[in-house]
Amino acid sequence: MPKFDVVFLHAPSVYDFRKTAKVYGPIADVIPSTPVFDMYPIGFFSLASYLSSSGYKIGIVNLAARMLLDKDFDVERAVKGIEAEIFAIDLHWLVHSHGAIEVAKLVKKYHPNSAVVFGGLSATIYYEEVLSRYRQIDYVVLGDTVEVPFKMLVEHLLDSRRGLEEVPNLAWRDREAVKTTGIKFVPKSLDEYAVDYGEVLKIAARGGALSAIPFAGFLKEPIGAVLSYKGCILNCATCGGSLCAYASYFSRTYLGVKKPETLVNEVKSIEQYLRVPIFVVGDLQPLGVKWIEKFVEGLRRERFSSEIIFEFFTPPPLNVLKLLSKASDSVYLQISPETQDELLRLKFGRPYDNSSLETFIKRTLSLGFARLDLYFMVGIPAQTLDSVLAMPNYVRKLYGLLPRPQRHRLDVFVSPLAPFIDPGSRAFENPRAFGYRLRARTLEEHRRLLEFSRDWVEMLNYESDHISRSEIAYAVYQTAREFVKIKAENGVISWDQAKETLERMEMQRNGAFVRSTIDLYPSRRLLRSVRWKLISLMGFRGLVSIARDLAPLI
Repeated sequence: MPKFDVVFLHAPSVYDFRKTAKVYGPIADVIPSTPVFDMYPIGFFSLASYLSSSGYKIGIVNLAARMLLDKDFDVERAVKGIEAEIFAIDLHWLVHSHGAIEVAKLVKKYHPNSAVVFGGLSATIYYEEVLSRYRQIDYVVLGDTVEVPFKMLVEHLLDSRRGLEEVPNLAWRDREAVKTTGIKFVPKSLDEYAVDYGEVLKIAARGGALSAIPFAGFLKEPIGAVLSYKGCILNCATCGGSLCAYASYFSRTYLGVKKPETLVNEVKSIEQYLRVPIFVVGDLQPLGVKWIEKFVEGLRRERFSSEIIFEFFTPPPLNVLKLLSKASDSVYLQISPETQDELLRLKFGRPYDNSSLETFIKRTLSLGFARLDLYFMVGIPAQTLDSVLAMPNYVRKLYGLLPRPQRHRLDVFVSPLAPFIDPGSRAFENPRAFGYRLRARTLEEHRRLLEFSRDWVEMLNYESDHISRSEIAYAVYQTAREFVKIKAENGVISWDQAKETLERMEMQRNGAFVRSTIDLYPSRRLLRSVRWKLISLMGFRGLVSIARDLAPLI
């Protein structure tokens, strides 16, 4: 492996999960990654692209994915073999609080003179504890957008161009004291930090494509993603990316936005190399109808043809749906009503009723969208066991509202609020107001939950006054089984697929390391997704080399 200026490392949630006998259950059933959360944050792409375009030698190593793909993968040997001046490790979501800290320990063991830098939302919230408790971590970059501060830190560490006090959004340890310059860099425009996926692919080619894959399942079910903005206008009770969390911990009181032209260019930079479904992160409605119009016009002008997935936090009006229906030949939509109980949904922070949801569903399918996915959750504030067990009846009602030829394009999923209520969220800051009792508050307490819990139920960082942890587990599986039967009855999946899904659920309950959902998003295998421009970028020999590495795993 060549020598790097900066290597981005992504750890599994628990290190080393291969040596433990935990039952992870359904905690990752509605995301592309596995229960060890092997998908690294999209910030890796923007940071790597930004630094690489500035002339720095960058590497990306997804340790979690490598560990999943190869049971004999030697993490210590791999870390020891990486030559880098700076190791950047994400602690974005709190679920990585064990793995990230343990991997940092390995880095310091083999590279005592290299700098270890943490970043991400959770690292920002807990920066004082990170630096005072864990000596293997040297710096924490703070905030939600750190391309500029991190580059300034890199300049300090590699070139001695500036003092630490000149670097915004930085915390570090000076002897026993934790110092910080505070979060001062909070840009309103994110255009300068757009991802150049051509640059990312070059980084992957230099350091090894297998090491840089976004998540283990990418080989068989590749998907791309683009981020439209940072911040939020909603205050969902358990979300660490909510309005109040951004204001309180990340100094963001306004959205940081990309121009529609910038987002079109990001989509284009993925599609010109790989024909994969593309997920647009964030409900576009806060950006306005004009913004959406320009974005869709840009996609059409570029003759974008891959599947595209849009998410909504609240049901959109008819004019927005009509616009998005033109974005591609195959457009998928998602929304998370969380519950059929309107009052619970409102308390959670989703301000719409069932009538609005049902109108949205009927409009979506009548307009010819490829599919609409609904996501429900178990464990939200004030939810009871009876309320959860009533979900399937409401879902049956939703299918009954649709003509039978449309029903196969409505899909439904259910998952637990797991493993953690996010730090920074309203429910974490004031749990009693939402009927919760927290079982962990500090970073170390969460790290220990991940390390010592025998299963996902023990991992939960909360107790609810209204539903016990064992009832959450029962309700999730019971509801999920009913959802599978309902989907088969309405042609969403075949009965053979339903049987397979139910078998996978049972395997999962018994400790197998599988995701039970088999219909999460449209997919085609990676090697079938390659476009000519990728071959041109990598060179034929380079692509053959990559294919040789990946083929046994696909």
